[in-house]
Amino acid sequence: MTHYRSLIYPYPMDGDGFGYIAFGSDELYARGALFSALRLLHYCPGARITVLTDRPSIFDGYPIEAIELTAQRQTEMSFGNRYRFGIKAAGIIDLLQRCERLFFMDADMYPTGDISRCFNRISALSSIMWRCEGRPKAPYRSLEGEGLSIGGRILIGDETMWASGVLGVHHHNIPALERAYAASEKVSEIVHLHTPEQFCTGVALSQDGRTISRHWLPIRNYSTRGKKLHARRRIGAFFDLNGKLSVERQVKQAASCRVWRAPLDLLLQRDIWHF
Repeated sequence: MTHYRSLIYPYPMDGDGFGYIAFGSDELYARGALFSALRLLHYCPGARITVLTDRPSIFDGYPIEAIELTAQRQTEMSFGNRYRFGIKAAGIIDLLQRCERLFFMDADMYPTGDISRCFNRISALSSIMWRCEGRPKAPYRSLEGEGLSIGGRILIGDETMWASGVLGVHHHNIPALERAYAASEKVSEIVHLHTPEQFCTGVALSQDGRTISRHWLPIRNYSTRGKKLHARRRIGAFFDLNGKLSVERQVKQAASCRVWRAPLDLLLQRDIWHF
């Protein structure tokens, strides 16, 4: 069993924080996180934002704390590059080490209104996730009989699946997230999908009297192929046009920048099968 090794920070945990994780060869992840953070600063002025990223220079000059995610750290977090989404699971724990309550968003999520009320719903016994997806896909049934467990519960692959595009969680639940992270290594060896991280997180945060609820916050995403192609062009154009403006101007411009697709955009993408 792999044991989680957190980063050690030189100052104590304090307050509430928003977090992102952005890494990989595609710069859209880092630029997308920055774009989302600028919108967040518009709707939630003074928000405390931390980004774990392999491109920290992209965040230079912004009121955002960027923690460098080195190649060595990525290898450690992904169990020796065997499960890429282990980086997300471990990174969320690192972000949560720095605050009392964390609201995390994937880099392709962005707010369309004030989401600061999220913290009122986060406690040691209550977490927030993107949405409940119900019964996991068929490959998870392979877990039955393998003897894998989280918090003493033997996994059978029929546990409720929660999507982790957003995650609101309390500092007291770090041990539960550590158990989920460790289990995701073994689950990923049996279930060859990209989702063991969210599966294990949902199981862990549902134990010992804890509950999970859907976020119901003004947040959009561009997670599908068609949405991502459109968002890539829009976000690229945004920074080409506004990247040298003051932070205050960029925050204002980001709030008025439309990333979602209008009917004409959908018509122009009619040859794309996956919307």
